[in-house]
Amino acid sequence: MILIVGLGNPGEKYQFTRHNVGFEIIDSFHSYFKFPEYKSKFDGLFSDKKLFGQKIIIFKPQIFMNLSGNPIKKIRDYFKITNTSDIILIHDDIDMEFLKLRVKANGGHGGHNGVRDTIKFNGKDFYRIKLGIRNQLLEEKKIRPEIFVLNKFDKNERQIIEKFKKLSNQYFEHLVNKDFPLFKTKILAS
Repeated sequence: MILIVGLGNPGEKYQFTRHNVGFEIIDSFHSYFKFPEYKSKFDGLFSDKKLFGQKIIIFKPQIFMNLSGNPIKKIRDYFKITNTSDIILIHDDIDMEFLKLRVKANGGHGGHNGVRDTIKFNGKDFYRIKLGIRNQLLEEKKIRPEIFVLNKFDKNERQIIEKFKKLSNQYFEHLVNKDFPLFKTKILAS
């Protein structure tokens, strides 16, 4: 069994913002692989399905991102996921260039409050799929970081995000099997 969590903020106001890229990817998996309708439970939305020989649970906490840890713990406890290395957390990273992809096994929060809260409730031994969102606007300090993350992607970035979601679906099996180097290589080579 594997739990794949996308971080984001609930509500239409935040839909398609940089900070919600984790939600977008989870929704893309949900649609592409025809997961059952989301159920509202554990302060979030989840769906589960058997794919590639194992049960996969996708989850979007529905309280603000900075408080994601407890909902993740609730769903993990319900499904008896005792090994936190069976959790994959997908989130934005403001310190990485736009759409740079990094996979990290355990460690600190890197200043990301959603990851910080996840660690607080679940320990640090889970996988993170970090997607860079930094662009020239932020680098030139033309916008404050807390405003930047709540802005929507520009038109060119949106096209690249859509391509990334398609590739993530195409190579989802590698993600589920925790073959992260192959997942990353296939996406970057496409």
